[in-house]
Amino acid sequence: MKNLDTTFLNGLRFVLALWVALGHFYKYIGGAAFVKIPVLGNILMTNGPAVDGFMVITGFLMMYQYLKREEEEPPSEAGTFRKFWLRRLFRLYPLYFVALIAAYNFFQYNYDSVYFNYHYFTGREAHFTTTYNPAAYPTFSDLLLHLTFLHGLLPGVNTSILGPAWSLSLEMQFYMLFPLLFLLFFKNGQVVKQRMVQLILFSLVAVIAVEKLFGTWAGGGRIISFQAPSLLFYSLHYFLLGMLLAAYLQGRAKLFHLAAWTLIILPFTGPLTVMTILSIVILLFSGEIKKYAHPGISAVIEGIKRALSGKVGAFGADVSYSLYLIHMIVMPGVIRMVITYAPFGKIANAVIACILFLAANLLISYALYLWIEKPFIALGKRFIKAGWRIPKAAA
Repeated sequence: MKNLDTTFLNGLRFVLALWVALGHFYKYIGGAAFVKIPVLGNILMTNGPAVDGFMVITGFLMMYQYLKREEEEPPSEAGTFRKFWLRRLFRLYPLYFVALIAAYNFFQYNYDSVYFNYHYFTGREAHFTTTYNPAAYPTFSDLLLHLTFLHGLLPGVNTSILGPAWSLSLEMQFYMLFPLLFLLFFKNGQVVKQRMVQLILFSLVAVIAVEKLFGTWAGGGRIISFQAPSLLFYSLHYFLLGMLLAAYLQGRAKLFHLAAWTLIILPFTGPLTVMTILSIVILLFSGEIKKYAHPGISAVIEGIKRALSGKVGAFGADVSYSLYLIHMIVMPGVIRMVITYAPFGKIANAVIACILFLAANLLISYALYLWIEKPFIALGKRFIKAGWRIPKAAA
């Protein structure tokens, strides 16, 4: 299998995490009800495409790593399934656990703060319908459901403690099914040829069906309202695109399959998601584009890749997961502190709060990476290498 240069994805994930964090900051200080920011304000408030981009990148990286390990870890063996799931668990769960416990224990303070902050900046009373909904105050059972990733299967619970956690449940659903999806649809080129168009069509029908039956952020469904798209079928087509991109670049799928995905699904996708997807595809295919594009365009693309692959990108790789997960815990208190102690006007206080919000998140995220993420990733590698036994060094 070919070794692909994927380092630019580090910086891209960082950009997407910042998009989510800044979008939530803008929303919780009132958005356009506080200050209308032309064009950029709408982009910040519409930060769902950033999460869609995460799904595409996740699908790509999972498929790329699975194909790279195919010879040493045959996909049809049960041991390969276990290794895949354990890698994901050691990578994601320790920080997720810490973030959830913190969000649960700070919930009352953050609840009071988001309403206080919103009223200060807008002069209006807020009513949040997801994480800080007065009618859906989290209980201990909500915490247990979150800790087992089952919260995404239940409307009202999926965002009850920590807003971004709904997508962690969705990702875990994908990870549970990924080895089976690989065997059913990507085992070899012939299987891809026979079944891929059907899978693409199924993923489109699935997302249309769940949106009609279970609703979206914008409104309820015919059966119930999930709001957060926390069931796998909401986003299977994005994961699938990432898998197809990796399979194509490794010779497992054909350009026809990517074209089929584009023609079948892209017309049903929002403009900002289209732009996010196109950015990922252009950067992945920069080598092919270089053969046909104007030298100036190629130079711009390569410059973006270098920027995303450099030191900032490496730092982004370290902090993006933490930043995505904890920013909603840090944000209410930082904003409230600035409101309480800064003797300036609302605009100046918003700017100061935003700077402090980003600085605090980046500092805490890097500390969490060093103290939690990195040690547990290393422990997971030793655990797998030791054949499921606790390594002596970590006992």
